[in-house]
Amino acid sequence: MKFTSILFAFIAIIFLVSCSHNPALFTMGKRFQAGTTPGSADLGLSYTNGLSIIDIPRENSSWEMEIADDEGLSFDPATNTLSGVRKITRKTGIQITGYLVDLAEKSPEAAKAYIEQASEIQKVDGVKLSPQLVTLPLSQSNGNTITKYLLSKIKAKVEDPANPIKTVPEGLNMSLYDWKFLVESYKDCPECLSLSKVEADALEKETGIKYPGATY
Repeated sequence: MKFTSILFAFIAIIFLVSCSHNPALFTMGKRFQAGTTPGSADLGLSYTNGLSIIDIPRENSSWEMEIADDEGLSFDPATNTLSGVRKITRKTGIQITGYLVDLAEKSPEAAKAYIEQASEIQKVDGVKLSPQLVTLPLSQSNGNTITKYLLSKIKAKVEDPANPIKTVPEGLNMSLYDWKFLVESYKDCPECLSLSKVEADALEKETGIKYPGATY
């Protein structure tokens, strides 16, 4: 029954995409999924445990998820319940659909008026950061956000007397505390940092994690 429901939902998604919609599928629990990549026809098999969001958006759309900073995200397989999610928001802006193309062919003025009105509705006063999200308090931060819960875990590791880091690598002009903070931040979120080659090399040597954002 579960397999039939998932298969029906997947087929429904394909039809909705063809109709200029923005379908999404939410699942919880342990699931195996099989499918193909439309562009290359490659077969794929995936396994998820917990919350899974399958999104097939058109242009000008985004997701925002807020996680409870005091508990993080957790899933209880015994009761099939998810905890820690404060909010999941799907934002969709102006999109060029077949309906809009048809309208533009019949009445360019009406299509123009629709886009102008929709643009006004979509206007916001800048990007508002969720109260549950913060940026790393480091000069190397690139603006990507993490949860307050993760930041508290990073600080706890940095301030732990048992932290094994005792010296700053040669060539880095920073305090020992900042180096510890950089190392722990890099372990949890390397994609949140913009690093020089010297910093990236030192962090890769310290952690064994390759820096994903190299621009040099």
